[in-house]
Amino acid sequence: MNKLIKKTYMNSPFWLKKIFANVEGIRRNYYRRSGSYIRYYNTIQIERIFEEYNLKDQLEKFNNLLRYVKDKIPFYKEYLHFDYLNSINDIEKIPLTNKSMMKDNIEKFINNSQKNKLWKGKTSGSTGNPFSYYRDRRSMQYEYALYDKLYDYVTGDKKYNKIRISGVNIVKAECKKPPFWYFIRVYNQLQCSAYHIDSETYKFYIDAFDKYNVKLGTGYAKTWLILAQYMNDSNYKYNKLKGIVTDSEGLSDEEKLEVENAFNCPVYQTYGLSEVGLLAVQCKYGHYHIFSDRCYVEIVDAEDNVLKNGEEGEIVVTDLFSFDAPFIRYRTGDMGILRQGECKCGWKSPYIAKLCGRIDDYIVTKDGRKVTRLGHIAKPAKGIMGMQLIQSKPGKLVINVLPGKDFDLNSMNDVIDLAKDYLGDMDITWRKVDSLEKTNTGKIKYVIRKF
Repeated sequence: MNKLIKKTYMNSPFWLKKIFANVEGIRRNYYRRSGSYIRYYNTIQIERIFEEYNLKDQLEKFNNLLRYVKDKIPFYKEYLHFDYLNSINDIEKIPLTNKSMMKDNIEKFINNSQKNKLWKGKTSGSTGNPFSYYRDRRSMQYEYALYDKLYDYVTGDKKYNKIRISGVNIVKAECKKPPFWYFIRVYNQLQCSAYHIDSETYKFYIDAFDKYNVKLGTGYAKTWLILAQYMNDSNYKYNKLKGIVTDSEGLSDEEKLEVENAFNCPVYQTYGLSEVGLLAVQCKYGHYHIFSDRCYVEIVDAEDNVLKNGEEGEIVVTDLFSFDAPFIRYRTGDMGILRQGECKCGWKSPYIAKLCGRIDDYIVTKDGRKVTRLGHIAKPAKGIMGMQLIQSKPGKLVINVLPGKDFDLNSMNDVIDLAKDYLGDMDITWRKVDSLEKTNTGKIKYVIRKF
């Protein structure tokens, strides 16, 4: 959404915002659920994916992908020097890729003859380093068919209304009266703002859940936690959801239990990336089981060596459905431990036994709201290598910026304006730094709250 459209939207009356949202929903839904979506939806069997691990099928999909990219994608025309894999172990012959490689020359990583059919997105990354990417239409259609099948699995039904709590701008940050949501009919979804939940408003959200007869919760894990905390503090329970499927940040076991207690339903955490999509879902034992029908996952060390099961390293993923904008042996920047066939839940698919460093903190606004998932405020920044949000007290925020050689000083004005759209009237400043702050374990967190 460019600045003019966003400004028009934010200053429109609420009834017009609902029209904007529903029109945009139709546009996105066409891209996600047209084409091969129905065929994918009809063939996906969630139980089979988890209960059977078909390595032969993965290898066949890998070879189909390699044959295509070797002919169509500039990078692989240059660097792929064989026709197919004899076994899955041969994947180490394929070069690893990462965000920096693609960011520097994205045209080398897409089929330029199909560029107008690709979906263009932008992510800030775990340290606020913006990255523009393309996604293949087939991959997105398979991903959303997979999401819908997962939702059916959780609810035990095919017809239901759902809630999504996420970073959509619905009303201005300083707004104190509902509605903080609108209903998007093409999705059968109550779209809720993640930025207006506090001790006074949380009951309005629950009333809306009732009004729209929702059966499934989705969206930001940390925001569901914040909502649950207000509910639990008041001994307020809601028992009408069949389940909650979260994305974005992770929850600790204790935090997950807090959400489950408030809503009296299971919480299924997912793992994925903006640029690749849904990769795994968590079982009741806390392991992220990989959707091995759509992706292949490895763990590598700093020297690019593939690690054995049980060893911690960087998660590397291959999207087996993304042909015209491939992500093959793509370094995610996330750390984890991969295992296979040892989970007590009975699912057979490989799983990430532990994710490291994915839990964000939240920012406390001047009026006491807890706001998480703020990576997107880095998107207007131009020429930065990284960004970090530092908060020492409520209502005040300092943005640390690690500039690159093409850093545009003026773009930070847009970052500040966007931050205030989500946080309201706060004291927000920024400063250039030589390095980003690290935790005691050496990890870089995007949000650091010091109180």
